[in-house]
Amino acid sequence: MSKIKDYVKTHPQIWLLIYWPIHAVWYSLLQQTTMGRDPLPIVCSLDYKIPFCEWFVIPYALWYVQLALMGIYTFIKRPCKFFRFSIMVAGGACVCMIICTFIPMYFNRVGMEAFPRDNLLVEAVKLIRGIDPPTTVLPSMHVYVSVALHICLCKDEKLASRKVLKYASLVLSILITASTVLLKQHSIIDVFAAFVLLPIMYFLAYVVKYPRLSKFFGDK
Repeated sequence: MSKIKDYVKTHPQIWLLIYWPIHAVWYSLLQQTTMGRDPLPIVCSLDYKIPFCEWFVIPYALWYVQLALMGIYTFIKRPCKFFRFSIMVAGGACVCMIICTFIPMYFNRVGMEAFPRDNLLVEAVKLIRGIDPPTTVLPSMHVYVSVALHICLCKDEKLASRKVLKYASLVLSILITASTVLLKQHSIIDVFAAFVLLPIMYFLAYVVKYPRLSKFFGDK
């Protein structure tokens, strides 16, 4: 027990991890209850013109890898940046959840449900749709978090200096963003909403000064 206390004392950034289990439970509850709350349908004419492409299930799934790797790296290797990282990533995800809690919405993909092909990747898309129904959609957390992670990478001098890694992160974020509409998991409206949120959270994460909190979390 004393070792745990000592670790928490020397690694105060661990308190910032508390949000993620709360997020998981919160997200699950919204997924289960949104459709019973007379949700607002989100769709536009452009959504019907965007083709379905099952190959984008690969970058869509890599979102979880991107989040885990950047989170673990920053927490362990760059703890002085984890405070800003948490505001940018977890803070933005929390804003998305708050919006979807008070304004229940879903992506109305009526007329877009049919699969033009039958293959292994399409089966993977069907699995994702079964696990992750198109509720809690605006702003798109998949888009927001992916781009936010790339921004956090660019704000890390060590990672940003590795050009191959930096450009690979950018390409992955673009592919993940495209995957949300090409898999018919989100409306293009959700994507634009995510990009509206990004500069707001960037300002809060990297421009605003937090003297007391920064000192506690060892932020430089």
